[in-house]
Amino acid sequence: MIFRTLSLLRSLQGAHHTAQDARARIQQACDYRWLKGQLAHGMIAAREARLDDGTPAVPVVVPFVATPERCRGGRWPDDPEAREGCYVEGSHACRAAGAPGYRTLESLSQGLVQGGMAVLKDAARFQYLVERQALRLTWRRVESLTPDLAGQLGQRLAASGSERHGLFLLEIRLPAAASDIALNGEWLDRCLDRYRRILPRPAD
Repeated sequence: MIFRTLSLLRSLQGAHHTAQDARARIQQACDYRWLKGQLAHGMIAAREARLDDGTPAVPVVVPFVATPERCRGGRWPDDPEAREGCYVEGSHACRAAGAPGYRTLESLSQGLVQGGMAVLKDAARFQYLVERQALRLTWRRVESLTPDLAGQLGQRLAASGSERHGLFLLEIRLPAAASDIALNGEWLDRCLDRYRRILPRPAD
């Protein structure tokens, strides 16, 4: 099964790619699918944002209780004020928020579950978010939350242990109009595919 997956991915991408390349794409696809599953818990922040290329974007914030297990995933300062000044970006942001890692050779068998092309497409979507610097994780005390986020969280704040541990906020900046937001995986696919198609191709 493992070698069939590796052969499939290599045939799709060219014989010069290595097992390490294939593992990286599997990891990106897994990160993207995890992100899709978390999107339903997100909230739209009441502020404007842009991607690194200047494209207007809507910031979606997904909260996670900053449990000791999650905090061990990064080098967060002990001092709360210093911790609020730190952030993690890209795939590291997903990992610190709790996304599972699939970096073993055995994980390549996942490429056959949904098909090699599906893996490559999801990996490309995630790569787009990474390249646009659209993923960022920060830590916040409950009292430091903006009023709009605190209002949207409501009773979840008191019930989740967030007052004791604080919150990790995973911000996903998405190139969409505020009137065209649907926090689900299908919408995320359509949103990213649309904007990926209009990007200019890099010069050879």
